[in-house]
Amino acid sequence: MLDSLLFVILLIIGYKIYKWVKGRPRIPRTSDKSVLITGCDSGFGREDAIRLDGLGFRVFAACLTEKGEVEIRKSCSERVVTLRINVANHESVKQGLQTVRDHVGDKGLWGLVNNAGISGRIGHMDWLDLQDYRQVFDINFFGLVDVTYTFLPLLKKAGGRIVNMSSCTARMEPGTGPYAASKFAVEGFSDGFRRTLKSAGVSVHIIEPGYFKTAITKAENVAEKMKALWDSLDPEKKEEKGEEYFQARTEDVLKHLDLICSPRLDLVVDAIEHALTAVSPHSRYVCGWDAKLFFIPVSWLPTDIGDAIFAWATPK
Repeated sequence: MLDSLLFVILLIIGYKIYKWVKGRPRIPRTSDKSVLITGCDSGFGREDAIRLDGLGFRVFAACLTEKGEVEIRKSCSERVVTLRINVANHESVKQGLQTVRDHVGDKGLWGLVNNAGISGRIGHMDWLDLQDYRQVFDINFFGLVDVTYTFLPLLKKAGGRIVNMSSCTARMEPGTGPYAASKFAVEGFSDGFRRTLKSAGVSVHIIEPGYFKTAITKAENVAEKMKALWDSLDPEKKEEKGEEYFQARTEDVLKHLDLICSPRLDLVVDAIEHALTAVSPHSRYVCGWDAKLFFIPVSWLPTDIGDAIFAWATPK
């Protein structure tokens, strides 16, 4: 038994070393390659645009707001092209395609980073409704699918790469409802596309971050979304829990996020960089110690055991 366990451990370690060595070589040139990143107003998207611009890529930084575009221009070189794309609006996506196509011509698009996403309203899953799911899926999933299909011809021209932002919550749903459900959908879409597009020379890569300090996890934003959901409840649902419970729940969630959220956005940006620049990139990238040491391992356990550990580790 011990010999078998040791063999499995050594096999895993050997595989990890093999993947690390294989993943070290980088593509020879970046100055002749273009990358489109959605959701560059803040967080991972903004940091990724700055990093890839510094590496010499022609970056198309898609923002939702004019303020986002201004901030990108301040932080990046003149090579960066900013554009306004609302991924939930097909006409907006098509206009973005025209802008990118005018710049890249026959070279095509080397990389597409589907980063745009929202959390939606936050609270108990039984307080949510169908519209909450539609709002989140319109951006996190259907928007990602629309952008991918729209830019796919340019990606095929370049033999490019698609990098989809998922989440560790797509491995183990912690009760976020629409957000995690949309990321489960992203995982399924990405897996199918990876296998389908391999013969076309286009690769697909999934980023699974843990909890990081971004706009989605910012305390005032989370508190505002929780309050919005609470205020929208009918009196019967409010009475079921009570105002005191809601206040305590909000405080617990904010304390928990402050404890587990990492400021190391560079860990996610490193993964995106590797997916776009490595000669042999990985299919999946797990970012953050909470994802590596808690969410992913717990997701492998039998359901009852995993649920018990999760209940013990999260706010009551």
